[in-house]
Amino acid sequence: MADLIIGCLSQKGGVGKSTIARLMARTYAAAGWSVKICDFNTRQKTSVDWCAMRAAQGVEPIIVAEPYNSPSSMKREPFDCVVADGRPDSDQSSLEIARAATLVVVPTGLTLDDLKPQLLFANELVAKGIARERIMFVLNKTTDSDLAVSEARQYILQGSLYLVAEQDLSAKTGYAMAQNTGRAPSESKYPSLNDKADTLAAEIVDRVNRLTENRL
Repeated sequence: MADLIIGCLSQKGGVGKSTIARLMARTYAAAGWSVKICDFNTRQKTSVDWCAMRAAQGVEPIIVAEPYNSPSSMKREPFDCVVADGRPDSDQSSLEIARAATLVVVPTGLTLDDLKPQLLFANELVAKGIARERIMFVLNKTTDSDLAVSEARQYILQGSLYLVAEQDLSAKTGYAMAQNTGRAPSESKYPSLNDKADTLAAEIVDRVNRLTENRL
């Protein structure tokens, strides 16, 4: 039985859902947990392909991934941690994953084209019974503009009361290069990028721990 399920969910594609899923899978695996990514985008299978590249490159720690269709069966997986890489535009699947997950991570870019649908998506989850405190936004593919990052964060926070990670992930080539060789954002060639990715991962882990403590 899975001890922990983290759902990385999105209403739209291209906001970095798989990037966050890989980051969290690697974070828990590096801490000695057995980890599986359930890739619900069974047509593209980006996380499945990423894990295959990781294995081919001999990158450790080992992370397993599999195409997945049934959110209800994630809890029965014999792994310490299951990371669900959700499928965009699949309301029912996303809701079922959210119900099973300890924490739902919702990534978004900085433009209203990303922010508006992602905020609406989170609001829909809450309307269908997902506790607001179990949803965490992450600003992804950010620019070097502190003002743009701040305005995006305020757009989410204004009146919504959602938690937004303090650390964002920027649109750096180093992150893309890492993922193209089966590595997580925290495993790039650049220590400064790795530090930022690790800081974000630590925020997410801390939120998971807080939610788990409250549930006990």
